[in-house]
Amino acid sequence: MICIFCNKECKNLNSLRQHEIRCKLNPNKIEIVSNFIEYNKKKDKKTNKSLNQFTKAKMLGLDIPVVSDETKKKISNSSKNKKWDDDRKQKHSLAMLKAVDEHPNSYSANNISGRTKSYIYKDSLNNDVKVKGTWELLVAKFLTINNINWTNIIDEKITYEWVGKERRYFPDFYLIDYDIYIEVKGYERKRDLEKWKVIKDKLLVFKKNEINLIKNNNFDIFIILNNKRAFSSVG
Repeated sequence: MICIFCNKECKNLNSLRQHEIRCKLNPNKIEIVSNFIEYNKKKDKKTNKSLNQFTKAKMLGLDIPVVSDETKKKISNSSKNKKWDDDRKQKHSLAMLKAVDEHPNSYSANNISGRTKSYIYKDSLNNDVKVKGTWELLVAKFLTINNINWTNIIDEKITYEWVGKERRYFPDFYLIDYDIYIEVKGYERKRDLEKWKVIKDKLLVFKKNEINLIKNNNFDIFIILNNKRAFSSVG
């Protein structure tokens, strides 16, 4: 099976036909245009970074590739087996700090709660915010019923040190008129104590005892708030 244009030998008739219609010497050859020509034109010329198949498809307006469960499992197992060296850990840590600084609301009002169920609730500024777990929901309702203006969108940059690195701290509630924070905690760890001490003069920690008092309508928050505010002004 020999190509009539370039004399290339092909294995069978089908192979010959496919070659001849694309042969460079064929004056009527089929022009093959890559799907990613437009992508290459739009690619960042400064970094010249190649993007993955999902980003390419999005850029070209194509359907997003479907990844099978088997492939997902392979990717997951591959990622688990990769070891991070100190340089990569440092870069990741800096990237996370930058992300928190640039998008603090993503790590305060809308932060990820792990396995704890989140509830959408209106703060005193009429924002839809997330509260984590039934205890925080109880406190949010308690503050609202008592006409105490609150939010959990934390604008103040509160930092503490842990394992030799500077971290951001987002308390659970901020009482706007009192300039006081509330942390709702079922149990405390050493790391929590490091967070709390940086704003100890303006922080209230609600644990199981305070939650039970609220549930039983026996918690007078105004006495505590006024004492805390008076203490902070003296300090």
